Amino acid sequence: MKQTTLALGFSIAALVASPAAADIVMVSASSIQGDNVLFNMGVQTDTTVFGHTQAGTDVAFTGTSNAGTTIRANGGQARIEGALDTSTPNPNDTFTLDSLSFDLVGGNTFNNLEFNLFGGDATAATFTILDNQGETTVFSGNALGNGSNFFGFQGINGQSISNVSISFTGGGVGDVRQIRLDEVTAGAVPEPASWALMIAGFGGVGMILRRSRRQGAVGAA
Repeated sequence: MKQTTLALGFSIAALVASPAAADIVMVSASSIQGDNVLFNMGVQTDTTVFGHTQAGTDVAFTGTSNAGTTIRANGGQARIEGALDTSTPNPNDTFTLDSLSFDLVGGNTFNNLEFNLFGGDATAATFTILDNQGETTVFSGNALGNGSNFFGFQGINGQSISNVSISFTGGGVGDVRQIRLDEVTAGAVPEPASWALMIAGFGGVGMILRRSRRQGAVGAA
């Protein structure tokens, strides 16, 4: 009986202390207070280009333009764009960016993210977000206007973002700029809600153990 009671108590504790259902949510970009992603390594032109946060974490970007799989990181303008369009008389013209995906080099994740989809002829964007648990959340049908289009995302209830993929409807965008993210650091302190759940679980185990001792004392008497 005593062993059964103990097993039940630990089961309750594990259930109570387990994290709540995790979520990735879309939020106002103005609420994100993350690190700026910088591109101050000059102009990069390749199938994958790199930026880095102010804290020094490298971020890898892979995408396509209507010229193929080559994209460009313009360090002077801090933006990701399509390859140069050499068919125009303007040497700075670029092809529109048709898709983009990015993640942190080394496999770390980030709590929140914001970016600006700027220009181009795309009418809508779809965001596919892979979380730290290997689950995918898709946000589709997000309308785009001329000029700036700011978007923000956040992981809540213990969930963080591992990879972001962006695709477009009706064309592409001129570039992706003003990228900011907040990296998850190793050994992060649990959220207050998590502490409360764990404490409640341990408290439940303590109550069961005390009750079991009292019943044993009565039986012995």
